[in-house]
Amino acid sequence: MKTKVARRHQITIPEKIRKKAGIFVGDILKISYEHGKIQVEKVDESWDKVMKETKGVWDKHPQFKEMDDAVEIVNWMRGKK
Repeated sequence: MKTKVARRHQITIPEKIRKKAGIFVGDILKISYEHGKIQVEKVDESWDKVMKETKGVWDKHPQFKEMDDAVEIVNWMRGKK
């Protein structure tokens, strides 16, 4: 698919691609340029997703294994109770 660069250097992502990628108004997109290509990817900043991905990561750490989640670890590292 093709799209045109508008006068303020904006582009429109075609509807078919937006639907397939699950891109909605307000979503954050990461744009990079590598090897002569512009790459666009959706950034999923869902806190719940981050918490699920980090659950169990510290199970073998001597201090962190006793903590419930990443928030508790960060608070401990910052000296908060």
